[in-house]
Amino acid sequence: MSTTQGEAPTYQDRTQDAITLARAAQDSARLVGGTPRLLAMLSMREAFGHASAHDKESTHRAITEAQQHFERIREGDDDPAWVEYFDHTKLTVDTGIALGQLGDATAAEPLIAEALRVEPRTNLRGRAFHSFWLARTQLQRRQVESACATATEALDLAAVIESPRVVAHLHEFRHLLRPYRANASVATLADRITSAAG
Repeated sequence: MSTTQGEAPTYQDRTQDAITLARAAQDSARLVGGTPRLLAMLSMREAFGHASAHDKESTHRAITEAQQHFERIREGDDDPAWVEYFDHTKLTVDTGIALGQLGDATAAEPLIAEALRVEPRTNLRGRAFHSFWLARTQLQRRQVESACATATEALDLAAVIESPRVVAHLHEFRHLLRPYRANASVATLADRITSAAG
């Protein structure tokens, strides 16, 4: 269930495994005195599993737990190095992504957009993944032109960082564009994604 910095996990047919692993990781972390930041990140992992399973109540509960853990973070906490990336911006964008996976694009879009706005320009990988998720959420809201523009930004960033994973996500996104294929912006973007994936 590991992911690279900036990327939210997707579980698809492994939702129950993901939830079980996230809960087990939380239990282990508590036994060894895991830091609030670590527990917040693991709660968000659980939220993603519930969101992929379309379990609204459990997703919101896990998101609330993540936020409560995050509020307990204090300077000087002995965080593992690999969890230090999980800052307030990451909590915000992950909350938006989980809500988007639930189908609540109205709540999700402003969270992802705000996280992307404050994301350092130097974090190209994070910006690429977050742009993809924002584009997907915009498409859920039928904001086709905005979704194409945002997905184009993600594609441009993917080329700079040479990320096949972002391109793979966008290849999936291309399939979501099919109902709008008569739109000129959609056609242009679809062709670019096809070329990048090829």
